[in-house]
Amino acid sequence: MAEPDLARTQATDSSFSARRWTLIAASTATFMVMLDSTAVTMALPGMRAELDADFNGQQWVVVAHAVPLAAFLLTGGALADRFGRRRAFRAGALLFTAGSVAAGVVGTLLALAIARGLQGVGSALLLATASTLVAQEFPGAARGRVFGGLATAATLGLALGPAVGGGLAEVDWRLVFLSVLPVGVLLLAIGEVRLRVDRPTATTPVDWPGFVLLSACLALVVLGLLRGQALGWTSTPVLAMFAGAELLLVVFLLVERARGDKAMLELALFGNRTFLGVSLVTLLSSAISLAAVFLEVLHLQNVLGHSPLGAGLRLFPLTLTLIATTAVTRRIGTRFPPGVVVGTSTLLITIGAGLITLVGPDSTWAALLPSMIVLGAGMGIGIVVRHDYSARAVEPHTANTATRINETCHHVGVALGVAAFGALFQYRVVTGIDRQDLTATTGHQTGDIGRAVAAGADEGLLPAGVAGIVRGVSVASLGFVAIVCVVVGTVIAFVAFAYIHRRDLHPTVTP
Repeated sequence: MAEPDLARTQATDSSFSARRWTLIAASTATFMVMLDSTAVTMALPGMRAELDADFNGQQWVVVAHAVPLAAFLLTGGALADRFGRRRAFRAGALLFTAGSVAAGVVGTLLALAIARGLQGVGSALLLATASTLVAQEFPGAARGRVFGGLATAATLGLALGPAVGGGLAEVDWRLVFLSVLPVGVLLLAIGEVRLRVDRPTATTPVDWPGFVLLSACLALVVLGLLRGQALGWTSTPVLAMFAGAELLLVVFLLVERARGDKAMLELALFGNRTFLGVSLVTLLSSAISLAAVFLEVLHLQNVLGHSPLGAGLRLFPLTLTLIATTAVTRRIGTRFPPGVVVGTSTLLITIGAGLITLVGPDSTWAALLPSMIVLGAGMGIGIVVRHDYSARAVEPHTANTATRINETCHHVGVALGVAAFGALFQYRVVTGIDRQDLTATTGHQTGDIGRAVAAGADEGLLPAGVAGIVRGVSVASLGFVAIVCVVVGTVIAFVAFAYIHRRDLHPTVTP
């Protein structure tokens, strides 16, 4: 009897070891991907100075990662199901690490954008496989607790990004990317040695037509938003980009409908009002919140002149509020109707963005404190509940697909928010300075001054009177974008309250 007992003990120890390493790998990967989404903003001033990046160039650095991530997330999940999750995780870790290192050593803005795109594909594979690897190892009631741990990792990554990125960028902006190397090597080692070999769970072909159409659609929308100011918003190229994106979206939806259960985006899931509501809220609230953080970071660094580390530390109120709210929501969030929870999250994000209007031309960074605190609270609530509600709004066998769709909505929102609200900010700055007609005072074209100010040009190089004018225009433009965020957020909060209901949820489903 001793030998069978020993064999069972060894099997149990092996299973425990596999679960532990799977949780470490999934949590670390989730943390790193979410950390990147906010840490990169702290490196923008260094990039601007070294790579001559204008405002559009700085936006490209952010969206060049978010667009491939959003476009490839569903396809990455399908590839993991078809060829094995362990293999897909290792591929994701390799691409994420290679893209990060490449971003840290390139010498041109174009090369940086390409490297960030490669990093985005790797991020998609990591996120797509992290949750399914955990689901594979933790059945039953334990799965819910483990997914709570993944949500905590995502929260910490998102919240700590500004501080970590600021500290690294204080030394050199390239360290924000190069610091990924040791973590990437660790993930590759875990994937190679410690993750359990799994068998493919799907035999259906990957939806490459859907992937290509969605990628092209997102790329055209973002390109139109980023080039609109330079080419003219009513110019033929920009209008053609938006028209082409609209056409591609229609074709994408028709193709997905025709492919049925073989489609990367299962349109039938959106027949559930709660799933539809959570998806819309995730997309637009992510657009508002990450755009607000992006613009607040630029204000702290470009207008107020704080160093990357100084700006990161001044964002700590947002970090602490986000973490604290996540912990509270996880304990008491289920006591309230889903629509109330999601609607409250959206309202707080909306109010937080609106409080940016408290900033005046002579304000210190403390004027952003109310916005940071309320914005962090709204983001903290949303992170906890959006995955849970999207998974529980569908049939159990489609829960993983539902969470991937929700994550796709989040990253689409990040890309569109930074591009759209950033473009609006740039437009208001350029047109606002145009109205001041500073050409005679400075000897430069007024439009050039506006674009330079939007990109973060040093106001100390301008004459004293002009510096005061451009700061006023920049602050007014920031306030205008905040008001637009409030309008959009109010509409989406109404969607949350009206569309998300407990009766649509499956109480036994975990993502």
